[in-house]
Amino acid sequence: MSDSHPVTDQFWPTLPQPLDRSDDSREPSNTEFTVIVEQTEGSGNSMRWLAVPVTPSTWDDRETARAEAQRYAWTFQPRHPMSEQRRSVYRVSPDEYLVIIEGATMTFSLRVTVAEPLGYHSSDR
Repeated sequence: MSDSHPVTDQFWPTLPQPLDRSDDSREPSNTEFTVIVEQTEGSGNSMRWLAVPVTPSTWDDRETARAEAQRYAWTFQPRHPMSEQRRSVYRVSPDEYLVIIEGATMTFSLRVTVAEPLGYHSSDR
């Protein structure tokens, strides 16, 4: 994980938006996909979800990105728990996995999602 992009606790909505079925459902030819991991950080009342891209790579087709997302669901090593006892992986949608990791004393969860980067904005302060 790179420190070059600051991570904030800003809420990232993950609910799918309704699709207009009259549109052509094929992806545009210039579309790229990446994999993002959202994981729980902190403990107690300060526990929150944080999202970070897990790879600087992008893929030209959704199927390759989906295969990478599934691989990350099984292999991504979050900061917590330190002593993983059990990992359960659930496919929530073709583009999203929910991972529940039971540690020796606590259970943590993370989501692995295929995402289409729409652009980046940085403020110069």
